[in-house]
This record gives sequence, structure tokens and C-alpha cells, in this order.
Amino acid sequence: MDRENKDTVKDKLSYAVYNDRTFAESYSNKIEYNSHNALYERPAVRSLLGDIAGKKILDAGCGPGVLSSELIDNGAILTSADYSNEMIRLTKERTDNKTRVLELNLNKPMELFEDEEFDIIVSSLTIHYLNNLTLFFSECNRVLKKDGIMVFSTHHPFMDFSFHSDGNYFETELVKDEWPSYNISMEFYRRPLSELFNIARQAEFTVEEILEPLPSEKCKEKFPDAFDVLSKKPWFIIFKLRKLTEE
Repeated sequence: MDRENKDTVKDKLSYAVYNDRTFAESYSNKIEYNSHNALYERPAVRSLLGDIAGKKILDAGCGPGVLSSELIDNGAILTSADYSNEMIRLTKERTDNKTRVLELNLNKPMELFEDEEFDIIVSSLTIHYLNNLTLFFSECNRVLKKDGIMVFSTHHPFMDFSFHSDGNYFETELVKDEWPSYNISMEFYRRPLSELFNIARQAEFTVEEILEPLPSEKCKEKFPDAFDVLSKKPWFIIFKLRKLTEE
């Protein structure tokens, strides 16, 4: 593989999986009602967003549009972006074209957006696919209004390292997970917790809140085995950042 193709792979990590129609539709259906997304990660993300009515929100890495749809239902003005044509198609269908949906590679500058265009940026389980996380955070700061917030979720470093303990926790490493329920392999970046803090600070954000969520009571009712696991091991971690403003 030549240098250009290698760079393309890094810039669109796991793109072939997310752009496969069979996988995309199965994934879209499962995450709407499952334990880890619907009853664990998404409620935690929404809890950090506050009152979103009338707010201009960028859903960066919108996937099949489940979160975008929920935010629209709560009065937000949405722009949804993803790198996969299949995810874009599903987002348009799910939201009934009530959001502006864009194809966007988050490893590149977000040239489609003006400075200080959004009140809020939300990025659900996306940043671990990004090679150029420094650029992404910097661009998010640029397109946020003064005092705007960014809420993002990602794999918890503790869990990533417990599953891939043959590497070096303190380095950013490209790893591969098997997803047996879909019969596919997914590549992503494992980063130490300190790097997430450092990149956020370098991009002139302050970390306002960190959430290691617990599963909802509804998860206990519907998925007792998953509830037991998620009550003891932190699967995801969620950050709320605020754009620093000059005194």
C-alpha cells in the first residue's frame, strides 16, 4: 500500500464497515433500543447538554441519526455530519429531512462552517475513529460561539486497555475489536486519558464535567446481564468542554 492510500485509510478508519448497507441498517436498528447505546450512553450525553430548545447544534459523527432525531424532538436546530454515505442516508430517513445532513471527514478542516456558527457540538462515540484529533478539537473550538459547549463520548480508556493489554497504555495505538453480534472487525484508536485532557486544553477548552455513566433502571429491566456489567465496569466516558473566552 502506498503512502497516499495509507493516509486515506487513517482518515477514514472503519469507513468500509460503516458504509456497508447491511451493517449500517442492522446497526441503526440495534442502537435505537439496546443496552449500551439507548439505555447507557445516549442518556448520559443528553444529561450534559442542558436546555437545547432553539440551540444550533452540530452532531459531529451522527451515525444513523438516532441522537440527532432525539435532539430535534427536543427543539434543537440540527446540523448532522458523517463520513459514511449510508449513515447520511439513514439520518435523512430517520429525521425526515428536519436536519441539515452533510458528508464530512472530521479529520479535515470543517470548511463548510463559519466561525462561531454553533451553540453546541455533540460527538457521540466518534473521536476514537479520528486520526487527527488535535485538528478536530481545534476546529470545534473555532465553529463554537463564545461560551459554547462541546459534549463528546468515547471508549473508556480503562476498558480499552483491559481488552488490549498487550500494548502500551501511555501511547496512542491503533487497535482492532471483534464485534461478534455483527460478525465484523472494527479499527479505532486507543488513547490514554491524559491525552484527551491535553488535546482539549491545547484547543482552548476547559473541562467542565466528566461523566462515567451508570446504566438506567430501564436497562436493568430489559437487559439485566448488561446492567450488571455496566454497573461494575465503565464502558464509555463522556466529557463536557466549554470554549474559553478572553477576559
